[in-house]
Amino acid sequence: MEIVVKINNYDDVKQFNNADAYLLSNKFVSFRYSFSFSLNQIKKITKESHLNEKKVYILINKIFTNDHLIKLEAYIQNLISIGVDGFYFCDFAVFVIAKKYNFSDKCYFYHETFLRNTYDILTYQEMGINNIICSKDMHIDDINNLPIKNKEQYGIMVFGYVSLYESKRKIISNFIKQNNLDKNLVNSTNLSIKEETRNQHYKILQQNGITSIFDNNIWCYLDYSQQLAKHINIFIFDCLFLNSEYVSKVIDLFKKSLNEKISMNELLKLDNSLSFTEGFLTKRVGIEK
Repeated sequence: MEIVVKINNYDDVKQFNNADAYLLSNKFVSFRYSFSFSLNQIKKITKESHLNEKKVYILINKIFTNDHLIKLEAYIQNLISIGVDGFYFCDFAVFVIAKKYNFSDKCYFYHETFLRNTYDILTYQEMGINNIICSKDMHIDDINNLPIKNKEQYGIMVFGYVSLYESKRKIISNFIKQNNLDKNLVNSTNLSIKEETRNQHYKILQQNGITSIFDNNIWCYLDYSQQLAKHINIFIFDCLFLNSEYVSKVIDLFKKSLNEKISMNELLKLDNSLSFTEGFLTKRVGIEK
């Protein structure tokens, strides 16, 4: 099994000794992140990580226009020369460019809605995209139907906040302007939004002109770790909005759960102020019972 952590800052590299790989973001190619790593920082982290037998992946989850493709290709070339271990991509342009430089076998298709059942994944693999990260709404039954022989090529996010809504409306910027607030708030990762008719507060983030609103619960698949591990090799932990030390302890629980039954009460003992959900893992999207 490979434990991949989407980290919040440079210090997280030392914090997550219990991880196998780090997922880094950069504002040019990523959104929904806590920290944008420069090329120099990525180079330094990659060198240190390889010395400690850890991998470094780059999150490339933005969709690019034709105007950005030349700059994107140059950026990808730089990343390859640095020696990163792969890309978690969303836009097919990334895969095409990577293929040009014989790097496509290190690309992981990480789309949040395209890969929601067994047939979706097998179809993309037939097209030559071998490494797949399951979408957030993939059901456990479909995961159980994934061929075990391809297990090393599959991944899933097992812990973290999930974005449920995205829009080009600049909700935070407009709110700041309307209420004459500090303009620097637009870069904050500590904001939440509350609807007038609901009690829940939903975490909200605005980056690169895109507003994301997240589930108020953390998506957690601890109860299904053994079942998932039969068909999936890569477990992803997202630190966005979360304390890194806390997530490190969660990883230890997940590892322990692969060999013995771990109650969700053990997770609550780490921080009982947080709430959790299984997301769509056990509930088909659009189907009510």
